[in-house]
Amino acid sequence: MGVLRAVAWYMERNPLPGKPAMEPGKLEFMKPLTATGLFKTYFQADVSPNRFTKALKEIIDGNNQVEIYHTEDSSFFFHCEDIGKSIQQFRVLQDSVLSGLKGPLTSAALESARLSTGKALHILQKFYSNTNWIELGNTKPYEYLLNATHPVFPVAPVSKTTCTDCTKESSGRYLCQGNILVDDLLTSGYKLSATCKTKPQGKCGHGGRNDVTQNYPPTGGINKETSDPLLSPHYHLHKKAAELAIQATRDFFVGSGSSFLELVGRDVFQRFFSLDGYSLTFAIDTTGSMSDDIQQVKEVSIKLLRKYSGSPDAPYNFILVPFNDPDVGPVHVTQDVDAFESFISGLTVYGGGDCPEMSLTGLKLALHESMPRSKIFIFTDAGAKDASLLDEIKVLIDSSGSEVNSALTGYCSSRKRRSVDEESPEASRRRYSNLYEELAAYSGGYYMMTTKSELTQVLGIMELSLNAAPVKVTRARLHGTQFSFPVDETLTEITVSIKSTSSSRFSMSVLQPSGAQVTSTETVISTASHKVVKVSRIDQRGTWSVTVSPSGSYEVEIGGKSLFDFSYQIMQQWNEYVLPVQGRPVKGSNYTVSLKMTGESEGAEIQRLVSVSEQGDSMGSLALNQTSDATGSLLAVAPLSFQAATTLLHVEGLSPGGLAFSRVNADPVSTESVKLVPIPGQNGTMPPGGLLEVSVLVVNDGSQASFSFNVWDDLGLLQSFRPSGSVLNPGGTLILTATFLATGENSSFASSIATFTARSSSAQNYLKLPITVIPETALETDDIPPVHRLLNFYMPCVGQIQHQADCSRHIWHMRFSAKDAHSAVTVRINTDPSRLSCQPRRTNDSKDVICHYDANCCSPYAEVLISDENGNTDSFTVDYRQPHPTVAY
Repeated sequence: MGVLRAVAWYMERNPLPGKPAMEPGKLEFMKPLTATGLFKTYFQADVSPNRFTKALKEIIDGNNQVEIYHTEDSSFFFHCEDIGKSIQQFRVLQDSVLSGLKGPLTSAALESARLSTGKALHILQKFYSNTNWIELGNTKPYEYLLNATHPVFPVAPVSKTTCTDCTKESSGRYLCQGNILVDDLLTSGYKLSATCKTKPQGKCGHGGRNDVTQNYPPTGGINKETSDPLLSPHYHLHKKAAELAIQATRDFFVGSGSSFLELVGRDVFQRFFSLDGYSLTFAIDTTGSMSDDIQQVKEVSIKLLRKYSGSPDAPYNFILVPFNDPDVGPVHVTQDVDAFESFISGLTVYGGGDCPEMSLTGLKLALHESMPRSKIFIFTDAGAKDASLLDEIKVLIDSSGSEVNSALTGYCSSRKRRSVDEESPEASRRRYSNLYEELAAYSGGYYMMTTKSELTQVLGIMELSLNAAPVKVTRARLHGTQFSFPVDETLTEITVSIKSTSSSRFSMSVLQPSGAQVTSTETVISTASHKVVKVSRIDQRGTWSVTVSPSGSYEVEIGGKSLFDFSYQIMQQWNEYVLPVQGRPVKGSNYTVSLKMTGESEGAEIQRLVSVSEQGDSMGSLALNQTSDATGSLLAVAPLSFQAATTLLHVEGLSPGGLAFSRVNADPVSTESVKLVPIPGQNGTMPPGGLLEVSVLVVNDGSQASFSFNVWDDLGLLQSFRPSGSVLNPGGTLILTATFLATGENSSFASSIATFTARSSSAQNYLKLPITVIPETALETDDIPPVHRLLNFYMPCVGQIQHQADCSRHIWHMRFSAKDAHSAVTVRINTDPSRLSCQPRRTNDSKDVICHYDANCCSPYAEVLISDENGNTDSFTVDYRQPHPTVAY
């Protein structure tokens, strides 16, 4: 919600070209504020926010990774009064983000920056749930957290008692209202970890059933992380803490002073959140035999791009990546159709005597250069000489969510490539004629094999990419002559794709609910075995159908345009949380699937989740009980075990208008029989010139197999890894360790993503871990409090002198010094501040001061607090009251 508010604020002040700026608050305070509603209002058209939500998901993934990798580090949680260290950790991560965004904005650089941002926001948000900022009565975020030029709030010194016992009910729940004893100092709860091994006497606990110290004095705790009293003793303040965390998150990005927007600028801000849209990217083989193909691609694509120019469906930019052997590139990027036409016209074809070509190197470059969830087309008439890059390409597809479409006018290979199912009888994977078809299926794209003379007949597929709100209605295997599918009121256009599995000729017709044939279709692909038509005008809603002749076996895919769709996450238990899986899920293991409807879903019902095979066959369904999330979006959570090598998730139910609807996720879920598991507690940072070792656990959940391992990172920091391969028995494990070196070139902050892979003839999986180069000076924390020394003290307030009216005629006084080694000191007194005076011991030396305080004997008591610019505090008390007053809790 904090990110949504920040992006809404930005959109209000940065309207589309030719549009006036919006009234402040029109977008930021929309009710409800959702990504879909925000984008539709801003663009004034049906524009899917999927690219933005993917960027947001990466930020959330970084937030979640703290709960996996850093649970033993109190500085990520504001635990144990490590407030200065937490603030320093926050600023280190912030500097890392800013440094990573100064270079080329590749997909890897943006992903790394988003993950680090998520970690930083974890710290920022925990401040409001784990400290007493809310209990101090604050109704605005702590400005010093986001901007070091603001005053720091002093932290309770080690000697200060901060909490008293909570009251324990018979149910075991603690009542903790009013258990905090300090009202002018920051404190936080203690929770034991590797960096915080004890809870000192008199200090607040974190609290909740997951805090092992909550039953030890002072009992209970102060956290407000949830609204559940068994988890959060200050549950009654959870909503206030959440509201300030949201505001602080929004301010992190667009607040005044030193916000993310001010530091990186508009262009980087838009790229960071993927607000610019998608790329239409061509990776084109430039060998001699491709001359006619290139001409046809240019003619058809430029005609389509001119047709859609200026519409909400148009791509943000156009990217051209030529490849040959051994040359790849250079990359051409433009937002101008004429310039793109010139780039294609300027391609020079040459060579081609030794088929195949470096096509996957070209595709890898295309994926790196394209924006998330882009449409990539690869045109070639040859196989891939660099097929070894296939695993890396799949990881890039997973990261970017981009769709790879392949158009081949021939195929040649230096060797026959065995498909996975040929290599392993236990793998139930679909057979592919080549890796281009495999990548198209893996990414949810189209694969087209045709002749050079018929290439124009399939290039209409590019028009389907020019869609700002694409959805897939259903995907199935047809055995016979007729297939029915629902068309709900949210669909503004539909596409029907029919492919004969026997490659035989066929004809097709699309029928409306009335039974009348649709005549106003636009042909997108028309070959003997594959036909795609587009229906832009939908006059009737309800059950449509498509008929084919002759009867046979066909693959059917229905797509369209709509903002009404769903997203999903595959989750698993991790410590105290259920978090998204990393890498690919393991075949046969149990998971939790979280499904969320996007778009205007009020009144809709999600009823069933259907598992569909890669070929389109149903593998079973599961009834869903819907609920809603904090933003009001429809949500369903269900247990699911993936039994197939590839699964499509298919949601069915009733649309907001009460019509039957179905949606299929665009990205197939691939399962594996091997997994890579992060090892908690490892350091992911290294200083310039330093080494870093990172290890992961490889687990074989399949039959005995010989595995090969690989590691790479985006900045080329990898020095070595071990082992390179091993045989693993069923249930067997090993540790895969990589060593990274930050060379002298990395003299400041740098962030990278390390990818670990394990592959056998029948399984492959990966794990991505962030690694960061951080200057040692950035990790230095001033956690040493100031010191004081009593220089002179006179206390005549004894006996009857303390009593009225005698006390007012007698004065006591003290003179003391206060000093800090690094920063200026601030001295406060809790009785009569007007009677305190402090002067530098030397001229203009605010780090070393001499203070004088006097008061009459009616108040022979004073508590002095000395703090530095980092919030470290020292205190001492003078108390000659007789008798001492009883403390009231």
